[in-house]
Amino acid sequence: MEHLFKELTFSNGVKARNKFLLAPLTNMQSPDIGKLSNDEFNWLTKRAEGGFGIIMTCAMPVLKSGIGWKGQLGIYDPIHEEGHKRLNAELHRLEALSIAQIFHAGVRANIDYADDKVGPSANLEKSARELSFAEIEKMKTAFVDCAVRAYDCNYDGIEIHAAHGYLIGQFLSSKFNKRKDVYGGSFDNRAKLLIDIIDQIKEKTSSSFLIGVRISPERFGLDTDEMITLYKILCKNKNIHFIDVSLWDSFKLVDDGPHKGKSLLKLFTDIDRGEKLLTVAGKIFSYEDIEILENNSVDFFCLGRAAILDHQFPNRLKVERSNFQPYSAPVTRSHLLREGLSETFVDYMSTWKNFVSDVA
Repeated sequence: MEHLFKELTFSNGVKARNKFLLAPLTNMQSPDIGKLSNDEFNWLTKRAEGGFGIIMTCAMPVLKSGIGWKGQLGIYDPIHEEGHKRLNAELHRLEALSIAQIFHAGVRANIDYADDKVGPSANLEKSARELSFAEIEKMKTAFVDCAVRAYDCNYDGIEIHAAHGYLIGQFLSSKFNKRKDVYGGSFDNRAKLLIDIIDQIKEKTSSSFLIGVRISPERFGLDTDEMITLYKILCKNKNIHFIDVSLWDSFKLVDDGPHKGKSLLKLFTDIDRGEKLLTVAGKIFSYEDIEILENNSVDFFCLGRAAILDHQFPNRLKVERSNFQPYSAPVTRSHLLREGLSETFVDYMSTWKNFVSDVA
């Protein structure tokens, strides 16, 4: 168990104090045009206090048109900078690395806040229009500018959100991307937006600035074999330091197709990734879960629901060792409030099935 609390070293020499990562979690706690609220500040810093070595923000839009939900933290405007600098000062005081996750919701944007809905191709179901070629170039610039803003606000790195059916994932998907130009057609073309963003961020930031990518291996109009191809491309890309595979269930067996019955995780971990570090997310609740993943070549561990339930998860595990018992849902509202969630966040968690026990 001690190895979980040893330093984690990325290929550029940046070190995290342990192998526990707070997952990028939607929480709706910053409703003032995306400026960091005290509630969101407390939610994130409380996990650093609890021993998480790496803290990742929720997905933050790179343009106003990319806002996906009410109360979403922003990074697309200079007005957001003061909050991010304040957050990073405290996270670093608490000896945690900080990662800013950046994204654009694309056709999944919330029109009440985004004002416009765009995607790689027109989507009548989502009332979204197709991005022009010039707008795609501006989109790349927006991602890069926000990464530079994160760097200037003292984040230790960024994660590009290419998963969960948001804009970059929409470009990767042949279901959503029907373009006929260099951003559509072949998989290499559909991946061009992501690869260009990675390479341009590397050019505009420092060698000490971490760059990671989150991908989905299935669902959201994605083909698993194409996602394996993308993973191989990312493993060979010298400009990134880690890959985050969002599995929903880290222990899932593939339901159908040519990989039916195989471990979804092992489709990726069996591939040589060189110096890239790998984290995964999905139903990681206990030390036993972490141990299984570590034995399957996962380098560090992305905790979502477990971190919501217990801000002290790493610290308690370190002290209690074999006696450690993780909290499990459902829990009361008062429990979640004690764990540093605001009333707004608890209201959101109440929409999750069997998570909050005293839902009105």
